[in-house]
Amino acid sequence: MIELLRERTGKQHQELERVLIPSIKAVNTPEAYIKLLQLFYGYYYPLEQHIAAHMDLSFPGGFERRRKASLLLDDIAAISGAPATTPPCCTDIPEIKDNAQALGAMYVLEGSTLGGQVICQILMRNLAAPELPKALSFFNGYGPDTQSYWDTFVHYLQGYHGDEAQQQRMLEAAAATFEQFKLWALQQQGQ
Repeated sequence: MIELLRERTGKQHQELERVLIPSIKAVNTPEAYIKLLQLFYGYYYPLEQHIAAHMDLSFPGGFERRRKASLLLDDIAAISGAPATTPPCCTDIPEIKDNAQALGAMYVLEGSTLGGQVICQILMRNLAAPELPKALSFFNGYGPDTQSYWDTFVHYLQGYHGDEAQQQRMLEAAAATFEQFKLWALQQQGQ
């Protein structure tokens, strides 16, 4: 299933990266970093709410410990030195009405933890702020356990036994998660 997800969402993944990577590379002030964190929060928070409502209870370790939106607020507070106010949230998230769609969206969120390691390096290189090391919890993913968390997720997906319609809904949800995140990012960037 993981190979099919990669194959069927590759285009949307690349399109999202084309929007986000220049924004990430341009972060060179705490204010710009806060805007980036707010952008991610605005998409992750509502998406995580919908995933949680439809995630199968057999998911290894549960979904709760994989939630990341609260880390974004922690990072905003760390870089700004003040409690974070809740940023605006995206209202146009992918349809998630069952476990298959929740897993499709999770594929995008969990995969982003791998890319987060690279983003941490970019931010450390481009943003000279003494608070930054304490404001990378979101992009740091699961720290040294990021790969093992990803491997656990992939293993779960490989054992997924949904029927053809469920698999199709998973693929569509993953593609829509990339696409809607791209549209949200463009909207927040004023494009």
